[in-house]
Amino acid sequence: MLLAIRERAQGWVAWVIVIFISIPFALWGIQEYLGIGGEPVVIKVNDREITERELDSNFQRFRLQLREQLGDSYRAGAIDDKLLKQQVLDSMVRSEVLLQAARDQNMQVSDGMLRQVISAVPAFQRAGKFDYASYESSLRMQGMNPELFAQRMRGSMVVEQLTNGISNSEFTTQSELKELVRLKEQKREISYLRFPVEAYRSDDPVDDAEVKRYYEQNQAGFMAPERVKLEYVELNAEVLSKQIKTDDKTLQRYLESHSNEFQLPEEYRAAHILVTIKDGKEAEAREKAEKLLAGIKGGDDFAVVAKAESEDPGSASLGGDLGFFGAGVMDPAFEKATFALKLGEISPLVRSQFGFHIIRLSEKRGGGKADLAAVRDRVAAAYNSEEAQKLFYEYAERMADLAYETPDSLDPVVEELSIPLKSTDWVTRAGGEGILKSPKVTGAAFSDDVLSGGNNSEAVELNSEHIVIVRVTAHEAAAAKALGDVRDEIETTLKQERAIKTATKAGQSALAQVGEGAALDSLVVKGRVVLEQPKLLDRYSMDAPRGILQKAFQLPHPVEGKRSYAGTELDSGDYAVVAVSKVENGVVAQGAENESTAKQLARQLGDRYHELYVDALQQRADIEYLQKIE
Repeated sequence: MLLAIRERAQGWVAWVIVIFISIPFALWGIQEYLGIGGEPVVIKVNDREITERELDSNFQRFRLQLREQLGDSYRAGAIDDKLLKQQVLDSMVRSEVLLQAARDQNMQVSDGMLRQVISAVPAFQRAGKFDYASYESSLRMQGMNPELFAQRMRGSMVVEQLTNGISNSEFTTQSELKELVRLKEQKREISYLRFPVEAYRSDDPVDDAEVKRYYEQNQAGFMAPERVKLEYVELNAEVLSKQIKTDDKTLQRYLESHSNEFQLPEEYRAAHILVTIKDGKEAEAREKAEKLLAGIKGGDDFAVVAKAESEDPGSASLGGDLGFFGAGVMDPAFEKATFALKLGEISPLVRSQFGFHIIRLSEKRGGGKADLAAVRDRVAAAYNSEEAQKLFYEYAERMADLAYETPDSLDPVVEELSIPLKSTDWVTRAGGEGILKSPKVTGAAFSDDVLSGGNNSEAVELNSEHIVIVRVTAHEAAAAKALGDVRDEIETTLKQERAIKTATKAGQSALAQVGEGAALDSLVVKGRVVLEQPKLLDRYSMDAPRGILQKAFQLPHPVEGKRSYAGTELDSGDYAVVAVSKVENGVVAQGAENESTAKQLARQLGDRYHELYVDALQQRADIEYLQKIE
């Protein structure tokens, strides 16, 4: 089947496409074809125009970085492209006003410094050194050339000079440091009453009119997401490799042409006698080993001596036999001596980290051309993988051409390349299982060209040897769910809201009683109200809910003999009455800790001043928006 695909994956259509693409180049030139010249301007910052192409380029680059950072968590449909593009444009404006300010102050970057920074980028290096070919290749993948990249890097470095000059210029006074530590390391003695919402939940039925009213007022929250059904074809080199048929003649030819890849490793079988060094007495151990070696050379049986005298518990009982081993297994000194021996030869004494060895080489194998029977599985796997890669790239190109030539159907791909047509059930922008796990696939499925245009997608690369092409067979826009489908959900929500109101009402009543002098423990109701006894906590403690701590540190200092108190609603829906009975301020430490805190404060102040500086530059700049972000 695969050979048939290869033969049918040739044709005159590719030549026709080449000719049609060549015509506009020949008549009007590539500049006209690409639309270069007179580009639309999105925004003007003083005299600098930011074009639509620049914005799109930065937007696509940022979205790609976002996709790489989020990995499988990335969901194209969950991100508002309009909002994202506006953020990218705002960032470009900030960078531009900073760059202009830096140039106004005659800040520059030397060519040598620029070269040094670029050459240090890991992506531009090979074997730890700058590689121009890697540099050009990396830039080409990002749609840039070296000149444009160098220009952008120079601008970025100039802006960094200005930014660091502001951010790193701030310092901390002793009074500022004391105030920071006083607040940051402050502790408060906190106790609180908690009114758990679950304790106030009721199973009383919810009125139908209330359910309907809630549904009508919150219909946007009950929307069924937009969804599509897809059909797709996929090409996977791993699957292709399993379909390739081989025979011994083919594998033998492959083995002969790749013999260097399948050489059997050299392995040695040796026996040894070990004399260990005890209590640092090396001379004594050497003397014993030399006597044993002299006896063996005088005719003593090696195996008998090993059994009687060797101090290697693993091999002594075997007459010193270590079995076969290859390079990198034994002690380096032991290996070097063994690999230098001839068969049956006895080594001189060998000193290793274990002591003194007497070694005899028994057998040697491998190191030559492999016999097919010994490496058949490896040869077959390598051959299949190589052939599958060749076929994959042939089919991938033809598959993309066929999908493009007949944009409203995948049937030509199926018929010509004998690739099965697969389909999915309903899928949303959040994706699903299998190929639908990939945000690239869902992104393609919900793109304008595929969803609205009804066209086949471009080839979506799941990895370097796995691609899919999808098309939409059914589409449902986002729509409000029927009341009957969400009634249970609404009733649950209304019961929760009712419980929250009841818990809050009970908490506020308790708060009023505390204001009249009631003690917290007197307001505890078993199963309804929980008292947390006083604890001395800082702002970052994990021993109390975040909402409790935030409220406690907002309260005024308690007057001696009294307490500060307030009520607060927690994120869980619970209500709490919080009381603070004591405050302990933080005290500036001495030494390294003090210095570290001062540097942290200086850095925070520097960053804040930098933000204010950028805001001021933007307010003074003449910024003119010429296009709306779509």
